[in-house]
Amino acid sequence: MKILKFTFLLLISVILFSSCGNFKIVTINDINKNENNDKTLNSKVEASNQGSESVSKAEKYRESLLKAEKVVDAAREQLGTPHLLKNPKKKRAVDCSGMTCKSYAAVDVKLPPTTTGQAEMGKFVPKKALQKGDLVFFSSKKNNGRISHVGLISRVEDGKTFFIHTSTSRGVVEDDFYMQHWQDNFVTARRVL
Repeated sequence: MKILKFTFLLLISVILFSSCGNFKIVTINDINKNENNDKTLNSKVEASNQGSESVSKAEKYRESLLKAEKVVDAAREQLGTPHLLKNPKKKRAVDCSGMTCKSYAAVDVKLPPTTTGQAEMGKFVPKKALQKGDLVFFSSKKNNGRISHVGLISRVEDGKTFFIHTSTSRGVVEDDFYMQHWQDNFVTARRVL
Protein backbone atom coordinates (compact mmCIF):
# COMPACT_ATOMS: atom_id res chain seq x y z
CA MET A 1 0.00 0.00 0.00
CA LYS A 2 2.90 2.33 0.80
CA ILE A 3 4.29 1.68 -2.67
CA LEU A 4 0.96 2.54 -4.27
CA LYS A 5 0.74 5.83 -2.32
CA PHE A 6 4.32 6.67 -3.19
CA THR A 7 3.74 5.95 -6.91
CA PHE A 8 0.56 8.00 -6.90
CA LEU A 9 2.26 11.01 -5.25
CA LEU A 10 5.18 10.76 -7.61
CA LEU A 11 2.89 10.68 -10.61
CA ILE A 12 0.90 13.70 -9.37
CA SER A 13 4.12 15.61 -8.68
CA VAL A 14 5.45 14.95 -12.16
CA ILE A 15 2.20 16.11 -13.75
CA LEU A 16 1.92 19.25 -11.63
CA PHE A 17 5.51 20.36 -11.94
CA SER A 18 6.11 19.57 -15.59
CA SER A 19 5.15 22.59 -17.63
CA CYS A 20 7.76 22.51 -20.35
CA GLY A 21 9.50 25.41 -18.67
CA ASN A 22 6.59 27.76 -19.34
CA PHE A 23 5.57 28.99 -15.95
CA LYS A 24 5.66 32.26 -14.12
CA ILE A 25 4.84 33.15 -10.57
CA VAL A 26 2.02 35.68 -10.69
CA THR A 27 1.30 37.99 -7.79
CA ILE A 28 -1.79 40.03 -6.94
CA ASN A 29 0.15 43.18 -7.91
CA ASP A 30 0.78 41.75 -11.38
CA ILE A 31 -2.93 41.05 -11.83
CA ASN A 32 -3.90 44.57 -10.69
CA LYS A 33 -1.32 46.15 -13.02
CA ASN A 34 -2.66 44.19 -15.98
CA GLU A 35 -6.27 45.09 -15.17
CA ASN A 36 -5.37 48.80 -14.92
CA ASN A 37 -3.38 48.64 -18.17
CA ASP A 38 -6.29 46.90 -19.89
CA LYS A 39 -8.77 49.49 -18.63
CA THR A 40 -6.54 52.36 -19.73
CA LEU A 41 -5.95 50.80 -23.12
CA ASN A 42 -9.65 50.03 -23.60
CA SER A 43 -10.67 53.57 -22.69
CA LYS A 44 -8.07 54.99 -25.11
CA VAL A 45 -9.30 52.74 -27.92
CA GLU A 46 -12.95 53.63 -27.23
CA ALA A 47 -12.16 57.36 -27.15
CA SER A 48 -10.20 57.06 -30.38
CA ASN A 49 -13.03 55.16 -32.08
CA GLN A 50 -15.65 57.63 -30.91
CA GLY A 51 -13.55 60.54 -32.07
CA SER A 52 -12.98 59.05 -35.51
CA GLU A 53 -16.66 58.07 -35.85
CA SER A 54 -17.89 61.56 -34.97
CA VAL A 55 -15.36 63.19 -37.27
CA SER A 56 -16.30 60.75 -39.99
CA LYS A 57 -20.04 61.34 -39.49
CA ALA A 58 -19.51 65.10 -39.40
CA GLU A 59 -17.44 64.96 -42.57
CA LYS A 60 -20.04 62.81 -44.34
CA TYR A 61 -22.82 65.17 -43.26
CA ARG A 62 -20.86 68.22 -44.43
CA GLU A 63 -20.10 66.49 -47.74
CA SER A 64 -23.77 65.64 -48.28
CA LEU A 65 -24.75 69.26 -47.59
CA LEU A 66 -22.21 70.51 -50.14
CA LYS A 67 -23.47 68.00 -52.70
CA ALA A 68 -27.08 69.02 -52.02
CA GLU A 69 -26.12 72.64 -52.61
CA LYS A 70 -24.58 71.71 -55.98
CA VAL A 71 -27.69 69.72 -56.92
CA VAL A 72 -29.94 72.68 -56.10
CA ASP A 73 -27.65 75.05 -58.03
CA ALA A 74 -27.90 72.75 -61.06
CA ALA A 75 -31.70 72.76 -60.72
CA ARG A 76 -31.77 76.57 -60.45
CA GLU A 77 -29.79 76.80 -63.70
CA GLN A 78 -32.73 75.04 -65.36
CA LEU A 79 -35.37 77.51 -64.08
CA GLY A 80 -37.46 78.72 -67.02
CA THR A 81 -36.66 75.73 -69.23
CA PRO A 82 -39.89 74.68 -70.97
CA HIS A 83 -41.56 71.33 -70.33
CA LEU A 84 -40.85 68.66 -72.92
CA LEU A 85 -44.55 68.13 -73.69
CA LYS A 86 -45.07 71.81 -74.49
CA ASN A 87 -41.89 72.10 -76.54
CA PRO A 88 -41.09 68.73 -78.13
CA LYS A 89 -39.06 70.17 -81.03
CA LYS A 90 -36.85 72.50 -79.00
CA LYS A 91 -33.51 71.15 -77.89
CA ARG A 92 -33.75 72.83 -74.53
CA ALA A 93 -36.79 71.21 -72.93
CA VAL A 94 -37.14 68.85 -69.99
CA ASP A 95 -39.70 66.86 -68.03
CA CYS A 96 -39.72 66.48 -64.24
CA SER A 97 -37.57 63.34 -63.98
CA GLY A 98 -35.17 64.69 -66.62
CA MET A 99 -34.69 67.85 -64.55
CA THR A 100 -33.83 65.84 -61.41
CA CYS A 101 -31.51 63.54 -63.39
CA LYS A 102 -29.63 66.52 -64.78
CA SER A 103 -29.45 68.16 -61.34
CA TYR A 104 -28.02 65.09 -59.63
CA ALA A 105 -25.57 64.53 -62.48
CA ALA A 106 -23.80 67.67 -61.19
CA VAL A 107 -22.54 65.52 -58.28
CA ASP A 108 -22.03 62.35 -60.35
CA VAL A 109 -25.19 60.63 -59.11
CA LYS A 110 -27.03 58.78 -61.85
CA LEU A 111 -30.76 58.64 -61.18
CA PRO A 112 -33.15 56.38 -63.12
CA PRO A 113 -34.92 58.25 -65.94
CA THR A 114 -38.45 57.74 -64.55
CA THR A 115 -40.23 59.14 -61.50
CA THR A 116 -41.13 55.65 -60.28
CA GLY A 117 -37.51 54.55 -60.61
CA GLN A 118 -36.32 57.62 -58.71
CA ALA A 119 -38.88 56.96 -55.96
CA GLU A 120 -37.03 53.75 -55.16
CA MET A 121 -33.67 55.49 -54.66
CA GLY A 122 -32.14 56.51 -51.33
CA LYS A 123 -34.05 56.35 -48.09
CA PHE A 124 -37.44 57.56 -46.90
CA VAL A 125 -37.62 61.05 -45.37
CA PRO A 126 -40.62 62.34 -43.38
CA LYS A 127 -41.98 65.75 -44.39
CA LYS A 128 -40.78 67.36 -41.17
CA ALA A 129 -37.18 66.34 -41.91
CA LEU A 130 -36.92 67.55 -45.52
CA GLN A 131 -33.60 69.11 -46.53
CA LYS A 132 -32.12 70.69 -49.64
CA GLY A 133 -31.67 68.14 -52.38
CA ASP A 134 -34.32 65.68 -51.15
CA LEU A 135 -36.62 64.32 -53.85
CA VAL A 136 -40.38 64.74 -53.37
CA PHE A 137 -42.93 62.64 -55.25
CA PHE A 138 -46.53 63.27 -56.19
CA SER A 139 -49.44 61.45 -57.80
CA SER A 140 -52.61 62.65 -59.42
CA LYS A 141 -56.14 61.34 -59.50
CA LYS A 142 -55.91 60.66 -63.22
CA ASN A 143 -52.95 58.32 -62.52
CA ASN A 144 -54.89 56.36 -59.87
CA GLY A 145 -52.51 57.33 -57.09
CA ARG A 146 -49.39 56.15 -58.92
CA ILE A 147 -46.32 58.37 -58.67
CA SER A 148 -46.28 60.63 -61.70
CA HIS A 149 -44.29 63.73 -60.69
CA VAL A 150 -41.01 64.54 -58.95
CA GLY A 151 -39.31 67.67 -57.72
CA LEU A 152 -36.40 68.49 -55.43
CA ILE A 153 -36.29 70.52 -52.26
CA SER A 154 -34.50 73.79 -52.93
CA ARG A 155 -34.96 75.78 -49.70
CA VAL A 156 -36.05 75.20 -46.14
CA GLU A 157 -36.21 78.49 -44.26
CA ASP A 158 -38.42 80.27 -41.74
CA GLY A 159 -40.79 77.31 -41.54
CA LYS A 160 -41.33 77.29 -45.30
CA THR A 161 -40.18 74.63 -47.74
CA PHE A 162 -39.73 75.20 -51.46
CA PHE A 163 -39.06 72.78 -54.27
CA ILE A 164 -38.02 72.98 -57.93
CA HIS A 165 -39.99 70.92 -60.42
CA THR A 166 -41.12 71.00 -64.03
CA SER A 167 -44.64 72.26 -64.61
CA THR A 168 -46.33 71.33 -67.88
CA SER A 169 -47.56 74.91 -68.37
CA ARG A 170 -44.77 76.93 -66.73
CA GLY A 171 -41.64 74.82 -67.33
CA VAL A 172 -39.02 74.49 -64.58
CA VAL A 173 -40.23 76.55 -61.60
CA GLU A 174 -39.84 76.87 -57.85
CA ASP A 175 -43.01 76.47 -55.75
CA ASP A 176 -44.04 76.36 -52.11
CA PHE A 177 -44.06 72.68 -51.14
CA TYR A 178 -46.91 73.29 -48.68
CA MET A 179 -49.33 74.69 -51.28
CA GLN A 180 -52.60 72.78 -50.93
CA HIS A 181 -52.36 71.25 -54.41
CA TRP A 182 -48.98 69.69 -53.64
CA GLN A 183 -50.05 68.47 -50.20
CA ASP A 184 -53.17 66.84 -51.66
CA ASN A 185 -51.01 64.92 -54.14
CA PHE A 186 -47.89 64.24 -52.07
CA VAL A 187 -46.83 60.58 -51.91
CA THR A 188 -43.33 60.32 -50.42
CA ALA A 189 -39.89 61.89 -50.11
CA ARG A 190 -36.48 60.27 -50.56
CA ARG A 191 -32.94 61.31 -49.60
CA VAL A 192 -30.39 60.20 -52.16
CA LEU A 193 -27.31 62.03 -50.83
